[in-house]
Amino acid sequence: MSGTVTVPGYSDSNRVPGFYFNLDNSKANTASVTRRVLIVGQMVSGTGVSGVASISAGYSDAVAKYGASSQCAAMVKAYRALDTQGELWVLPLADTTAGVQASGTFTISGTATAAGTLSLYVGDQLISVGVASGDTATVVATNAVAAAGDVSGLPVTVTSAAGVVTVKAVNKGQAGNDTLLGVSLLGTAGGQSVPSGLTVVASAMTGGATNPTNLATVLASQGERVYDLIIHPYTDSGSLTAFKNWLDSTSGRWSPVAQLYGHAITAYRGTYGNATAFGLTQNDPHATIMPVSDSPSSPLIWAAQIGAQVAMSMRTNPALPVTDLALTVLPPTDAGRFIMDERNSLLYDGLSTFTVDDSGTVYIERLVTTYQTNAAGVADNSYLDIETLLTAEICMQDMRIFLASQYSRCILVSDGTKIPAGAKATTAALIGKAAASRYRWQASQFWVQNADDFAQNLVAENAGNGLVKLLLPYNFANQLRVIAGNVQFSKS
Repeated sequence: MSGTVTVPGYSDSNRVPGFYFNLDNSKANTASVTRRVLIVGQMVSGTGVSGVASISAGYSDAVAKYGASSQCAAMVKAYRALDTQGELWVLPLADTTAGVQASGTFTISGTATAAGTLSLYVGDQLISVGVASGDTATVVATNAVAAAGDVSGLPVTVTSAAGVVTVKAVNKGQAGNDTLLGVSLLGTAGGQSVPSGLTVVASAMTGGATNPTNLATVLASQGERVYDLIIHPYTDSGSLTAFKNWLDSTSGRWSPVAQLYGHAITAYRGTYGNATAFGLTQNDPHATIMPVSDSPSSPLIWAAQIGAQVAMSMRTNPALPVTDLALTVLPPTDAGRFIMDERNSLLYDGLSTFTVDDSGTVYIERLVTTYQTNAAGVADNSYLDIETLLTAEICMQDMRIFLASQYSRCILVSDGTKIPAGAKATTAALIGKAAASRYRWQASQFWVQNADDFAQNLVAENAGNGLVKLLLPYNFANQLRVIAGNVQFSKS
């Protein structure tokens, strides 16, 4: 007589006495998806292969693979300054042949009447130029080139002629235009001033053009490795569209067929007016963009550090608000810091916000997606906050793993069928109950809420031909954003 319990690897025709046990792990799977971050940027030279992602072993590894002056190396260094433990991958891109390098100048004039130090900045990197009394502009400019050679990882080449120091971006493309040039940024309070007798004028980096044009092709070739976050330096429409299509909910990595997910993070250089105009052209639930105003730190450094804080917060709990988290970037000028009304407007224009405290430390205030309107063109806040997408990703991955571990290789029969214990058979209703049970566990992690409502409104339908369709009415946890109180006082 054959029973309903099956023991894999054991034959019922066996007549040899003994005790035979099979180890079955089908009910023991508590694994979760590996949390990974992907940096996408341009390389210069090294052992890395353009278009091929590889795991990062830190900044020195990035220098060897992509070049010390590359976008990739700079972003890895900035990321690892905050997140020292998360799994980080890098996807290097080669400069487009037709690309153009941005360039700018420091124009030095006069003759030094006292010794001192000239502090030149390329982004947030300091070039300290020793100045002796009597040095002419040409001498100081020549010395500036030598001093630049002592600064590791400068994203520019530096030359001089007749008192003019010319800096040119190493990588081609538009990102070079966002590298600010500055003089004595810390001011006298920070011990920086232009030596007496000299004047220095910094002219902005301009002329950078044509980001990698093969981005869409490279992204499409990345296979099925899961990346939670994708950090990149691009804000041109072609690149943003490539990321949008790659992560799309219908045909991209968020589709039910792919289930690979991911969220793109970048930063935008511009004034408040520039930022609002730019934000209104964006509409992607899987992208977050931070406007950085006139911060000396490059937008790609901002993007890397924001991504690092998001990754660490996600690993702790995806529903935790990603707010009040410090970055090590240099803050914008007082005039460049967005006031509350401006930040509120930016949050309605698909852009994220930051604050700066009295010490000059920059903090993430709120990270939103660029999604603003639905397919009908109607305002839609369903994908407003990045935490919603992070939580949705983890919940969907967790539910998939749970159901797969419970119902792999099962016979599907109609609802109401009596199924003996141990039989490899199930019904749509039983699958629905299992999903409700897992949702209740997810609620215990504070990812979701209202487990009873979920169980009551869940629909599990046997659609025939071995297909069970589930309607899962998720209610994701909210983030505490505001406490508003009315201070009512009296005097006696």
